[in-house]
Amino acid sequence: MRRERLFPGNTAYRSGRASLCGTVAIVFGPGRRFALGAAAVLTACLLASCGASDSASDDAPTLLSWYVGPDLVDAPALAATCNAEAAGAYRIEVEQLPADVSARHDLLVRRLRANDDTMDLLSLDSAFTAELAAAGFLAPVPDDLVGPLSEGIARPALDAATYEDRLVVAPWFLDPQVLWFRGNVAERAGLDTSKPISWDDLIAGAQRLGVTIQVQDRDGSGLAEWVTALVTGAGGTLVSGNRDDAEVGLSGDAGRAAASIVEFYHESEVGPGPSKDALSAFAAPGGGFLVASASAVADPALASVSADMVAAAYPTVTDRSVAPLAGIGLAVPKHAPQPARSYDAIQCLTSPERLTALMTEAQHSASRLSTYDDKSVAAAYPQRTVTRTAVKTGATVPATPYWFQVLGAVDRTWTPTQDVTQDATPDAAQAAVEAAIEGTLR
Repeated sequence: MRRERLFPGNTAYRSGRASLCGTVAIVFGPGRRFALGAAAVLTACLLASCGASDSASDDAPTLLSWYVGPDLVDAPALAATCNAEAAGAYRIEVEQLPADVSARHDLLVRRLRANDDTMDLLSLDSAFTAELAAAGFLAPVPDDLVGPLSEGIARPALDAATYEDRLVVAPWFLDPQVLWFRGNVAERAGLDTSKPISWDDLIAGAQRLGVTIQVQDRDGSGLAEWVTALVTGAGGTLVSGNRDDAEVGLSGDAGRAAASIVEFYHESEVGPGPSKDALSAFAAPGGGFLVASASAVADPALASVSADMVAAAYPTVTDRSVAPLAGIGLAVPKHAPQPARSYDAIQCLTSPERLTALMTEAQHSASRLSTYDDKSVAAAYPQRTVTRTAVKTGATVPATPYWFQVLGAVDRTWTPTQDVTQDATPDAAQAAVEAAIEGTLR
């Protein structure tokens, strides 16, 4: 759908009304942008009888631009369903955000900082929530929706959607990473999948069998998610608190345990570490194990082996499985012109029917636990037993406004993986993360 943006500051197109009198219209169309000249504007005014009421356009639905990231959700289909249910109250149009996490983050921050009023609804990475909430970029969740949007939500998902004890986004899905393997590879590697498998046993088993352990990096945040889960699985916390009271937990025993896993992984030559090519490498000859999101099974890159894939709990560092959790919440920008309509759309997108579709079609793990009991989910989402436990016990990245600085510091100190050692890396990473939070370079 082509949209008109009227300058200066006129957003009448959102209610289906647009007066071209006395201004210049810039029309955004597929792949091009052009301005109507003064003569064309005058002609349009004469033909349209500028200033006259148009009862038909008064009834046009409010246009809601929904910005989505690189997940597997069929956003246009969900939008079409909600549009039909809205019965003309609003119309959602889907806009695509960049696939790379840094590009996506930078675009959102830049436009929100500029008070951009063309963004009505965001599929927001859980890792961005604290930062954007702290900056005042998000419209508050209406008081009457806090309860319904929080009810039955897994605790990690609810925590990731909360800032300073207030719900700031609507939890939607929170995909845990699981251990995928093909056929009877785990059995042949001597691993008992009826109980959690340690990283040490997994690496040793893959080495014996001569297969790889691929680690997914969907968008550039894979390494930080891996380190977060390893540190948390060892009983520590990567970072907690804000700039003034932040505590970094990389230089202690948990950080050394995490680094020792990475060191053993590299020395055993069972894989390259977090990689954007992890899925295709797992599907290729020699691929045996894959540490990836539960929804990875629906990725086209795994179409040739998906029927043979089995999910097990995320590997352990000590005695419990702590899966990395990366998810999406639905947020309304502070300067969205029609926040009430945006929240109407969120209620539709978080309905039981839409959450069921997330799991059965996209294989994303819904944040609301009751969705796992739906009969259609039981039939079409075979990994639900593993993921239901993981979404309750896994680890999101730290809910700090400075996570993006932390991510950069982790990337600098934990790559390349062949340089990671349990003796040096934890201390170096501790210093780099502390410096990043303080706003200095290290």
